[in-house]
Amino acid sequence: MVGTPGRTLDHLRQGSLDLGAVRFLVLDEADEMLDQGFARDVEAILSHTPDARQTALFSATMPNWVANTAKQYLRNPVKVEIDDGLREPAVEHLVYSIQRDDKMNALRSLLDGRNGDPILVFGRTKHGVRKLAKKLDALGYPVGALQGNLSQGARERVMRGFRSGAAPILVATNVAARGLDVNGIGQVINYDLPDSERLFTHRVGRTGRMGRSGEAVTFVTPDEERKWREIQRGLGRRFPHRPWRARSSSVGRGLG
Repeated sequence: MVGTPGRTLDHLRQGSLDLGAVRFLVLDEADEMLDQGFARDVEAILSHTPDARQTALFSATMPNWVANTAKQYLRNPVKVEIDDGLREPAVEHLVYSIQRDDKMNALRSLLDGRNGDPILVFGRTKHGVRKLAKKLDALGYPVGALQGNLSQGARERVMRGFRSGAAPILVATNVAARGLDVNGIGQVINYDLPDSERLFTHRVGRTGRMGRSGEAVTFVTPDEERKWREIQRGLGRRFPHRPWRARSSSVGRGLG
């Protein structure tokens, strides 16, 4: 059985699910599952499973606090790094200092230079994502919006449009930063900065997958410079960035 914490708990409470015979339990995206937003639900689910089970934690990022929290659930765990020694994803990072009022026109310039590959645009809030998608739609861009308030049916419709190419531009909150199964995303655009280096890693990890190259564009407004420095410190890496110039002579993949 595969389920989100909330839905799994619903079934347990309704008596439509019995986990008494579970032998293997996996927490995918373990850093998220053990965060304060989900930890209580996860603990409630674990209480319905046998003590004699095997538990595995999977995650692309494993901060120290996750490792410490995991000690509550794991006995004599073995750490396996499956990507150790593999080459880094071929992602080109383009970081632009930009005024907030210029972001929309800059985004349009990037979208106008798209080469047919799907593009994923990240916003910070549900309201901001809806608003940005509506603006792009009114301007004639083939766009869909993905955020946490959508029903399952609406979410599936948005994803069908994105995968099929009917709406190859997806504006999304961080809900799309993990587990998004779409091949060939050519460009990720951080229209709004994420709140942490961990989210930055997951966002840009949507492109440059399975041996393909990709491009990650990040907008940094003057009031976000401090946050951007914190993200770079957390990543242990500095990215060169330049001021955005409207109507740059080279757009999209040709930038740089």
